[in-house]
Amino acid sequence: MTTPAHPFTSASVSHEAAFEQRVARVETLLTELSHSSDPMLERATREVLSTVLELHRRGLERVLELAAREDAVRDALARDSKVSAMLLLHGLHPVSLGERVKRTIGVVRERFAGKLDSVEAEVLGAGSIVVRIVPAASTCGSTRQAVHQGFEEALLSAVPDADSVSVEFAEAAPMLIQLRLRKTSDPEQRFGGTR
Repeated sequence: MTTPAHPFTSASVSHEAAFEQRVARVETLLTELSHSSDPMLERATREVLSTVLELHRRGLERVLELAAREDAVRDALARDSKVSAMLLLHGLHPVSLGERVKRTIGVVRERFAGKLDSVEAEVLGAGSIVVRIVPAASTCGSTRQAVHQGFEEALLSAVPDADSVSVEFAEAAPMLIQLRLRKTSDPEQRFGGTR
């Protein structure tokens, strides 16, 4: 009896690593190309790359048109990290930047439930995101750091097309402690006992 292969086998991991290396190699080649002494070669290469990207953009646009008929399919495409990255590259992501910020904050807020008093997000101008966090009064320094890192990493992953992402902390309002005098009928206890 054969055991079914796990989706994250060493073969799939090495395939992923090889792809990442090829992407890095393309970036290196483009940098070298920009320093080339042959401007015609650079122009021709960039034209080929631009045409291939345009072909991909048109194909993806059509995929999204077909997926729009089924909300579940469109949402699945938008959630897939590789597909989402491609859609963002071509400016075709079906979920708006503001909505992606809202969803991400909801997920991270759940993760840190009990550590936060409030979280507010604002999308400014062409895509600068400012998140203001008021931690719970009992939140220690290391937890604050984990909260900051959690929000920042999640947002950078969800909205790589944003111009900037800023996560700020505001201090929680100090807790008020009410003191009450306890009434007693004994006059000595009322004034602090006998002397």
